[in-house]
Amino acid sequence: MGPSATARPPAAHDSSDSQGRSTSTDAAGDPAVPGSRAGRTWVALVPAALALVVVLIFVLQNLQSTTVRFVFVSERLPLGVALLVAAALGALIVFCLGSVRILQLRRLARRRSAR
Repeated sequence: MGPSATARPPAAHDSSDSQGRSTSTDAAGDPAVPGSRAGRTWVALVPAALALVVVLIFVLQNLQSTTVRFVFVSERLPLGVALLVAAALGALIVFCLGSVRILQLRRLARRRSAR
């Protein structure tokens, strides 16, 4: 075995620029393309697309109709859709309560910094 069979290229080096943004260099030391908000958004879209596919499969596999009753409303919906709506409403409630708590903490931090 010669050196070319086992040799690995040097690892890329990560660093920060003058504004604190993460940059990296390739094996030759040339600067790589810096990360951007658009690039991070595309990376975040991959798991979101996978989650959407999983949810669609769930809904399509649970199409049997069921009666959903809430207070004075009674409606027939596919089971998958009913569960999806229930989960979305639960997430909305958690989001609202979390937002209220964040606002409380911000107000407290502002009061403490004003002293």
